[in-house]
Amino acid sequence: MSYSYVVYTTDKEVLRGTIDVHSESLAEETLEMAGYQVLSLQETRKRNILEEQFPRIFGIKNEDVIAFCEELAIMLGAGIPLHSALRLIEEQTESGSFRDVIAGLSRELQSGAAFSDACTRYPKIFPDAFCRIVRAGEQSGNLDEALTQAVIYMQKGTAIIKEVRSVMMYPCFIVVLAIFVVILMITVAMPPLMGLFSDLGAELPLPTKILMSVTSFVSDFKFHLLGLLITLVGLGFWYFRGPAGHLFIDKFVLKIPIIRTIIIQTNMALFSRTMSVLLTSGVPLPQIMDVVQRTTGNSVIRQALMDVQEGIYEGQGIGACMTRNKIFPPLLVRMVNAGEQTGTLESNLHKMANYYENEAQKKVKAFVAMLEPGMTVILGLGVGFIAISLIMPMYSMMRSM
Repeated sequence: MSYSYVVYTTDKEVLRGTIDVHSESLAEETLEMAGYQVLSLQETRKRNILEEQFPRIFGIKNEDVIAFCEELAIMLGAGIPLHSALRLIEEQTESGSFRDVIAGLSRELQSGAAFSDACTRYPKIFPDAFCRIVRAGEQSGNLDEALTQAVIYMQKGTAIIKEVRSVMMYPCFIVVLAIFVVILMITVAMPPLMGLFSDLGAELPLPTKILMSVTSFVSDFKFHLLGLLITLVGLGFWYFRGPAGHLFIDKFVLKIPIIRTIIIQTNMALFSRTMSVLLTSGVPLPQIMDVVQRTTGNSVIRQALMDVQEGIYEGQGIGACMTRNKIFPPLLVRMVNAGEQTGTLESNLHKMANYYENEAQKKVKAFVAMLEPGMTVILGLGVGFIAISLIMPMYSMMRSM
């Protein structure tokens, strides 16, 4: 690969040029060995346009980061120095975006920064919990073991959230598709047929009259309705992105029985998994609570975790603080209390994480299994109403002929 560079020579002159090497770190090392002070170094190859336009899909994936951590842990465990290990992984990495990140980590290390501090420069790639696990490993001298724990967190910590989202994608897609088809029928397919029925002048049945009224209304005010829809969506997006709207939604979904169970079990699995991994890695408890409360997406549960954190700062136990809030399941509270008393808190939390992950998966599958027949019935009624509205006047005309 080719890199363009700007260097400062020993004669105090600025020199520009290009160099062809396998990696950015090797280019920098080569220039420094030649006696140059590197001011700027940038890859000149064309970036993959898909990575640029769709970074979440074609850019750096979570699987790439996990593979990076696993390889780095193996190399460190084998006694390879951190900087050398990063350079080796950088040369083998196919993703240009992630290769640049690894090169950035190497530069931070060369400037004297700790590896955990270097990772914090890329918060979208290395989450806060990951950085704290790595920092604890650096302080204890067991960075390879810390990276192994970080891999466990990244593999399982958010796996349940992703699984819930993936399972819910199909019902959401069906609903959106059904709405689109109905709108298309009313705005495009129905007006010509309604005009035909009106021209015939025959007495129309009630379902057909209702459908004609709806079609006529939508056709006459389609631009007004479109503007109203865009306005409502914009206002809703603005409101629900704010703290008040976010809190309203979070409180509302927790009032729906089966949704409440799924949300609580999912968040308790994430809470238990994160706490277990961070405790095993040696991260201090106050810092753990600071991380845990930011991992949840529900503001009601986040406030409950903040209350637990305040109680810990006051010297109270985790279980005692959790007991005061009904959002925490009694089983989890009992296991935390038992873990604090027997010194097995990490193990108990690990078991509870597995338990709630399994329970959440069961509840999601049951919810989808219950949702699909209901959606089928509703869609069938809608399609049936439209079909009857069209068939009845045709049948009446055939009888009158």
